[in-house]
Amino acid sequence: MKETESLDSLRTNSANTIFEFLVRKVRSAVGQGPAARNIALIVAAAALCLGVALYFAASRTSAELANHDWPNHGKDLANTRFQDLDQVNPRNVNKLQVAWVFHTGVLDPLSELEASPIQVDGRLFITDGHDDVFALNAATGQMLWKFAGFNDEAQLAQFFLCCGRNNHGVAFGDGKVFVGRFDDSVAALNAETGKVAWQSTVADYHDKVSINSAPQFVQSGGRNLVIISLSGGEFEIRGQVFALDARTGKTVWRFSTTQPASFAGQSFLTGGGAVWNPPAIDPDLGLVYLSVGNAAPDILGENRGGDNLFSASIVAVDLFTGNPVWHFQEVHHDIWDYDSAQPAVLFPLEKDGKQFRALGHCSKNGQYYILDRATGQPIFPVTEQPVPATGAAFQNAAPTQPYSAVEPLTPLRFDQLTPEEQPDTAAITAAFSAFLAPGQAEVALSPQYTPPDETLRLIMPGDNGGCEWAPAAFSPRTQFVYYGARHDPDVFKTHSGNTSLIPQPVNGDLHLGSTFFNHVPGAKPFGLYGATDTRTGKVVWKIRIPQPAKSGVLVAGDVVFFGEGNGKFDAADATTGKMLFTFDAPANIANAGGAAAGPIAYLADGREFIVNAFGGNVPDRSVTANGGCLGGGHTCDNPVGDAFIAFALPRRGDQ
Repeated sequence: MKETESLDSLRTNSANTIFEFLVRKVRSAVGQGPAARNIALIVAAAALCLGVALYFAASRTSAELANHDWPNHGKDLANTRFQDLDQVNPRNVNKLQVAWVFHTGVLDPLSELEASPIQVDGRLFITDGHDDVFALNAATGQMLWKFAGFNDEAQLAQFFLCCGRNNHGVAFGDGKVFVGRFDDSVAALNAETGKVAWQSTVADYHDKVSINSAPQFVQSGGRNLVIISLSGGEFEIRGQVFALDARTGKTVWRFSTTQPASFAGQSFLTGGGAVWNPPAIDPDLGLVYLSVGNAAPDILGENRGGDNLFSASIVAVDLFTGNPVWHFQEVHHDIWDYDSAQPAVLFPLEKDGKQFRALGHCSKNGQYYILDRATGQPIFPVTEQPVPATGAAFQNAAPTQPYSAVEPLTPLRFDQLTPEEQPDTAAITAAFSAFLAPGQAEVALSPQYTPPDETLRLIMPGDNGGCEWAPAAFSPRTQFVYYGARHDPDVFKTHSGNTSLIPQPVNGDLHLGSTFFNHVPGAKPFGLYGATDTRTGKVVWKIRIPQPAKSGVLVAGDVVFFGEGNGKFDAADATTGKMLFTFDAPANIANAGGAAAGPIAYLADGREFIVNAFGGNVPDRSVTANGGCLGGGHTCDNPVGDAFIAFALPRRGDQ
């Protein structure tokens, strides 16, 4: 932020000049007569007041500027994604214009842009779907340096990457930019030059693990740590989280996400539990909050009896040792692919006259949980309720599942759907007639948590329903949490001993314990964005969009921003949910794709910028009109793209 930094320097230098003038006057007054001495001291006192004012104005300006950077993946270690800026507000957000566009050059249909940028001191740090890292001028979008990722197809084909080639972003700290890579290395780059300061390998990618998550940098207790995690749950790996010394890259601790005692036999070694996103961190409590993914294989629990901790859980581990402190499992013995993938959000909460340090999280089961982050105990009640019984004893299904008293954003039962939203059972049955069980006439509309078996079942939310990986936001002004949800019912069918594989374009096929049908014709998926009042647990407002939601959320002042898979970028009033702005990126910007990233806001050169990536999402690219997306046509596209677009209000003289 060159303009503001020069202003700080000017104010500080002015203060110093006045103090020097003050010293000279006081020294001179000592040798003068009484009248002259009094005048000189009055002038000196005035100079003192002005100097102090300028000095503290300079200091205050520096603090405000630091606050208007975006130094962490979620703005802060609490993952609030809230920026305290009002230059863009509900009255003028409809005047936003494209300020600049940066193209990464990666237009790979097997890649996606789900990254959330980092912005510090006038520099914007971004990643793309091939692990490239770019430093840009935050005000102009001009590239300052590039750290190359993997842009050779032969290289990329070596890595085991479920669900698209993606990199969720970098971390910043200690003058360095930290990035995790597909080859399971973590690189520390000089933030000014992009040169490698150190590079450490934490795992062997031949073991079908990779890094997709953004790291998280934390400075606490005299230590500078980088927290990073492995992906690959769909390849039947064991989830791992690492803390590295930010100065050297050496491993400080390692945490394994599958607890041996909670898995039958040796199944914990292949039990999944990947961590897709950076954690929230409370340095005061010394706790790191991990959002842990599904157990593996996804749909078949036959050989992994038990609750399968810590899969589908929020786990608090000690910041300095990695030892688990508490856990809250959102899905016991997950056999529906109900990850706890969304990053947790930390916020203060007053309820029933008590003050809490709260943690909020939405699972792919569609439930929103609000916990005491010191203990893991629910602040809003959670009750264990019986699940539907079937003849699928081989699944080892848990008898109950935890239901939260917080109102869900997405519908969880078929009887909650409108007539228009009801699935077309005839179309689904016709599309999957070959998979009907003997004697089954049509697809069964089954309640949530029905164990998959040999009956062809449509279950909501599906394995891509509820809340996916996309980060939520919290506003201290409204006390609302904001997030997107997906109504995306899927067909489930499996059997004992299921060894069927899911074909992949590269890297071998997946064993998920089912043939796994996504994007079911006639299922009529759609998306929702909304706000929940953390004080009451009630949904305040929600907006329906044609496609299942898979975009992060940003709250900048009194405006909330989010994207759609078709490439539209929206803004709404954070208090009321009134839609205020929509920009159709693919219709206006060459090579702009779907909006499936995490938008951010910051101040650069005195101007507020809103930046989002437009590159689409691989699993959602098959959600088309033929897949039953309500709306049809362009509204159901999920185009490939490589564009980072910055929006700002027009300056005087702009057309």
